[in-house]
Amino acid sequence: MTVRPDEFPPPRKILVRATNWVGDAILSLPALRAMRQRFPAAEIVLLAKPYVSDLYQQEAVANRGIIYNPKKEHRGPGGFCKLIAELRREQFDTAVLLQNAFHAAWIAYLARIPARIGYATEGRAPLLTHPVEVPPPVHYGHQSYYYMQLLYRAGLAERPTPIERIRLAIQPAEKNWAVKYIKNTGLAGPRFLIGVSPGAAYGPAKRWLADRFAQLADRLIEALHADVLIFGSKAERPLAETMAQAMRHMPVILAGETSLRQWMALLSQCRVVITNDSGAMHVAAGVGVPVVAIFGSTDLSATGPISPRARVVQHAVDCSPCGYHICPIDFRCMNGVAVEDVYRVALTLVKECRVTHEPRFED
Repeated sequence: MTVRPDEFPPPRKILVRATNWVGDAILSLPALRAMRQRFPAAEIVLLAKPYVSDLYQQEAVANRGIIYNPKKEHRGPGGFCKLIAELRREQFDTAVLLQNAFHAAWIAYLARIPARIGYATEGRAPLLTHPVEVPPPVHYGHQSYYYMQLLYRAGLAERPTPIERIRLAIQPAEKNWAVKYIKNTGLAGPRFLIGVSPGAAYGPAKRWLADRFAQLADRLIEALHADVLIFGSKAERPLAETMAQAMRHMPVILAGETSLRQWMALLSQCRVVITNDSGAMHVAAGVGVPVVAIFGSTDLSATGPISPRARVVQHAVDCSPCGYHICPIDFRCMNGVAVEDVYRVALTLVKECRVTHEPRFED
């Protein structure tokens, strides 16, 4: 269904069920900003998992957040009932479900929120008061427009306009912390920092080979007199160590060492970042750093980085994009991406962006 914007009653208090992945959370920011602009007087509350909630701290898209932690305080039937009771006390009049899961609609339904808006996926349409049919890809294309189309088709936002980039806010104090942190790793003085994120939470089908990341990092160190910082989650620490062990030069491994916002601040200090199609790619693009993204099994037109300072390297094969978590054949899409390919694109991007300055303190 589609509701005209002038037919939707102005909500007083909106619960937004945020997405569960950092990359998706970033891509949903234009939709959240559009809803904030349309309903400036409404109280908007974000329900988010712990590992993405910090992303919204400096974004003016919501009044506050509620952390949904099914591994701790909301664990098991008792914890889930605790969450539902908390949401009922809030007396929301509208729920907007950016997450597509059945569980998101079930939460909104049990919380007795009168207006429940979301895509009619995962068999959850009966739980929604405003089920929105998923538009064909030709109508939204990139994933960021997917969220915008939900709001537009539900009457919560105006017609989507082109998105040239998604900016992430980082405060001067956070950047200053990052400069001090880098200095404490032994990288004091003027430095040309290169960030490398070899992981991808979606699965190994999205990960370029660790030894090729290592070869690339060594070549960039030698060509740019650079220092390399290896980023990733705690679960990706072994991958970061595997990459480091394959290098001739000594990198700094930061995988699993920082919070999300600290990671964002550290990425902002890099002069160029090399990633797979991952949350790190969207974070780097969002903080305005030149980023080179390596694509394999996923669709560039749907999840590519939104930034004029981003470049993508991929090897065209008939079976890509397949969307698989694990390649069922010979990983030809990633095996076909040579170190030389990424190296040349990175050097060209550095030259185009005139990336010559080192991290600095801000007032």
